[in-house]
Amino acid sequence: MNILVIGKSGFVSTSFQKYMKRYPDIIVNSISARDEKWKQVDFSGFDVIYNTTGLAHDDARMGTDEQFMALNRDLPIALAKKAKAEGVRLFINMSSMIVYGDMSELGLKEKITENTIPKPAGIYGESKLAGEIGLKELSNDQFHVALIRSPLVYSENAVDNFLKLTDYAVKYPVFPNIDNARSMIYSENLCELVKLIAENNGNGIYYPQQDEFICTSKLVKDVAEASGHKLFLIKIFNPILFLASKKMLFIRKVFGSLAYDQNTSNCFDGKYRVVDYKESINRLAKAKRK
Repeated sequence: MNILVIGKSGFVSTSFQKYMKRYPDIIVNSISARDEKWKQVDFSGFDVIYNTTGLAHDDARMGTDEQFMALNRDLPIALAKKAKAEGVRLFINMSSMIVYGDMSELGLKEKITENTIPKPAGIYGESKLAGEIGLKELSNDQFHVALIRSPLVYSENAVDNFLKLTDYAVKYPVFPNIDNARSMIYSENLCELVKLIAENNGNGIYYPQQDEFICTSKLVKDVAEASGHKLFLIKIFNPILFLASKKMLFIRKVFGSLAYDQNTSNCFDGKYRVVDYKESINRLAKAKRK
């Protein structure tokens, strides 16, 4: 089987390329789609196209609405049309859980199911959902489209806000104790899911996550303890955080809930979960000790 990854240097792309080296019978190549050169690449020699390119949520302050739509809607559709015309059997596209909106208010823990209607809260979610709609229209019996509505992907190599959380865990003595529920997925589990979708000629929408919901406060404490660092969870600041969260999205992003019902995420009988939560924490802590 031959897989072509669209996107050469992003976190999801590089994680997948590294992971697939353990399966020498599956050939993985990658190209960039940040310019027009991809249009000259012959897709006919590939069984699967895996698109990881897009403008992310954290880029909102830099990207215009037009740029979001160009990269998250127009580009995936153009790639899929080319793949379909050149005989590729499966197109896998990285979408996002953000199609359901931002984090809930602190204290709420509603779960998302397959029947939950998407309700994007901003241009990132709107553009991802628009891309999904266009891609679904291309799907037929000969050309499958698999959409991965991924939650936060975490690992010891993650960057941005997750890196800040793990850095905090090993440097400071206290952290707010707020009970929330987040769907997250460890990077190797996402990679295994993509492999399983490719091997089984998957189709439709996938909602991956770890086999347990992750509480931000517990995550920070678990990383601290696994790193040999003492950290205490405190509730003294909770009233202030609850009040401030009504106006500050950043607080809801850290302590709010956004989670799939576990039954919604049981594709392939959960076999894509090759790394459990405890092992992922041990790996995060080990990286911090280096």
